[in-house]
Amino acid sequence: MEQKVLPIFQVIIALILIVILNYVFPAFDFDLPLRGVITASLMLISLLVAFSAIYSFSKHKTTVNPTKPEETSVIVNTGIYAYSRNPMYLAMAIFLFSMALFSENLLAALPVLLFIGFISRYQIAPEERTLTENFGDDYSEYLVQVRRWI
Repeated sequence: MEQKVLPIFQVIIALILIVILNYVFPAFDFDLPLRGVITASLMLISLLVAFSAIYSFSKHKTTVNPTKPEETSVIVNTGIYAYSRNPMYLAMAIFLFSMALFSENLLAALPVLLFIGFISRYQIAPEERTLTENFGDDYSEYLVQVRRWI
């Protein structure tokens, strides 16, 4: 794997950056009507997506460990995986976006975008290469049928 930082630590780093940007650049603050409702709704969606993904993996008895894609025993393409190839990372991105909105600072969106770019390049792309090597045409077909994010 090319990535050196576990996805959960990438989320923590992005959260820290959101907080720092919020305090260092108050000129980019804005008022978000219904901030609590919107951010709580997004957090709930994030949790539902994450638990749905974990449930699908456990139902198929395959690994959820992002550092060991070679231990994947089956291609999970049902449930939420019929709509997104990476719902766990999608859940993380939605959570980060909710926190960026909660901060009410335009610059807080930057760490979310950095997270998406970094995880796409250093986590998802290597996973996809490994899974293509392990599952061949079956996984290649899945890549064509289901989007990477949503």
